[in-house]
Amino acid sequence: YRGHSKEGLSGRAMTFVNQDAVIVAGPKGVFCGRYFGGDLVEQPPLNGAEDIRDIHLFHNGTISLMSSGDTGRIYVLGFNGEQALVFDTNKVFLDGFDFWDEQNGIVYGDPVNTHFFLAKTSDAGRSWKAFKPAVFPAILNKEAGFAASGTGIQCLDDSTVYFATGMADTARLFCSYDQGNSWVAKNTPLKSGGSYGIYSIYFWSEKEGMIVGGSWEQTDYAKQICYYTSDGGETWINRSKGLGGYLSCIQGNEAGTCLFATGDQGTYFTLDKGLHWHLLFERNYYSIVVNKDFVAFAGREGSLEILRYQF
Repeated sequence: YRGHSKEGLSGRAMTFVNQDAVIVAGPKGVFCGRYFGGDLVEQPPLNGAEDIRDIHLFHNGTISLMSSGDTGRIYVLGFNGEQALVFDTNKVFLDGFDFWDEQNGIVYGDPVNTHFFLAKTSDAGRSWKAFKPAVFPAILNKEAGFAASGTGIQCLDDSTVYFATGMADTARLFCSYDQGNSWVAKNTPLKSGGSYGIYSIYFWSEKEGMIVGGSWEQTDYAKQICYYTSDGGETWINRSKGLGGYLSCIQGNEAGTCLFATGDQGTYFTLDKGLHWHLLFERNYYSIVVNKDFVAFAGREGSLEILRYQF
């Protein structure tokens, strides 16, 4: 399928629904479902949502949606369509959330005082509680996250979670192995400062994964925008060669043997963990979701593309 999620909907939040549809969400709380065959299912906008940047579908059919902007909020959409505002941060910029399982999840936002904003849920996103970790590294000057496509955070196994930062002189990967109670920050060589930093991460195990970014203002900079780690962020290998510039999202299959990345300079794929990147098409998108059979891309003005892949 190649067309639109909804005309004019520049959606950055996206998820698959079963094997035949995607949900795309974006500014002003607008979201919709689009079947691979082209049929559109429209939903009433979420009241008070500024810009939906992340979305999660639970097995029971309920959906959590995270709104970013001047005041970060989290909503729940019931399987019967009822909407509820379940968490209001009171003027915190939220960057992304993820879930370990059907009950437990975590959301992060830009720093408040001495550490990044963190909140957890233990009831499938129906309620959230902000918390301060027992151990949290000092934040750097101007350090913050990037909401981008909501893929700056990832939960792994039953207790590990990573989130990425930028804007400071060093881009870092924050790592917790106990569901957010304590953290370590690992430096990365990805270019940072100002609008530069890590915009998206994708790990296919606790040890192995990739980070991407650059600058949305200087989109043709391509020297230090993609790095690979095989030891959980202790060391990094530059995998930027073959990429055209700023990347807002990277996602892939469960084994990491097929990865997709997209940004202002085009959309790419790799079958060898970034050793060789190939231009998939020059069209650029904001967000990517991948399952074992399909990959979907969403971008500005409602652009949407869904491909079946195999290798």
